[in-house]
Amino acid sequence: MLRWLAEAALRLYPKAWRERYGDEVGDLVTARPVRPRTVADLLAGAADAWLHHRRIPGAGPLRVPLAVSLVTGGFLLWFLWRPGLGELPGVWARAAAAGPIAEQLRGTATSLFVAAGVTALLSLWQLGSAVRVHSSHDQAARATARRMLRTAGLLAVPAALVAVLLLRQPVGPLGTAMTGGFFVPILMALVLPLPLIASAAPAFGPAVLAAGRSLAVAALMNGLAWLAVAVLLVLGQAAPAFVTPVAAGALIGVSMTALVAGRTLARGRTGAVDIPSLSGTTV
Repeated sequence: MLRWLAEAALRLYPKAWRERYGDEVGDLVTARPVRPRTVADLLAGAADAWLHHRRIPGAGPLRVPLAVSLVTGGFLLWFLWRPGLGELPGVWARAAAAGPIAEQLRGTATSLFVAAGVTALLSLWQLGSAVRVHSSHDQAARATARRMLRTAGLLAVPAALVAVLLLRQPVGPLGTAMTGGFFVPILMALVLPLPLIASAAPAFGPAVLAAGRSLAVAALMNGLAWLAVAVLLVLGQAAPAFVTPVAAGALIGVSMTALVAGRTLARGRTGAVDIPSLSGTTV
């Protein structure tokens, strides 16, 4: 786990730094035992590299790493979830008074969020099928598959924890319709490392592209579900204090799912063989 964390820390460095020093530092990390101090030093070095980005030879415009964007978005969704589901008295009652359309919208939003989560998990099945086909006779694919399995084992723990904590919280009818909107983007962010790792093996290129298409469908369904929630809030005449965290969660969640789908599709189309740079949008 420490070695995996050290490799992840290296990906947090600016792209220009990784291109100039990444291979050398990566070889040092591989050749020596990895201790907690090693991971801490790498993280501190990443922070220093970003603070002094302009001093790196060949540095371009400052970019936020995709990993940082997704982790930050996940934490924001977590903090917004309880206020976002803190259903004000009367919101659902006023929406339900509009007639059967309220229940139909609630069911639509819930179904779309569930379908988005299932579709995101389908991308893992597509990658797994490629692993079974190619890893038995392709050395590069076999090494990549082992790395994918180690990463999947590590990511399964936070994914299960988030699912248990979210699903065990009591929510009202309106909260039930929105819960998936706070969970699906986190699930997709946890899925993302696996297709990115898979793209290191050319044999997995078609599977990565197929996974990207599945994630794009999941992102689309996530956005449509939030539209149904928005109509419910209008029908329920929700107060600004209630709408604000919900709108913030929707914006963050839709952005996260779009980033995940876009990056996976890009890696599947290019067939890049390097480990993902995880650089995000220009700031």
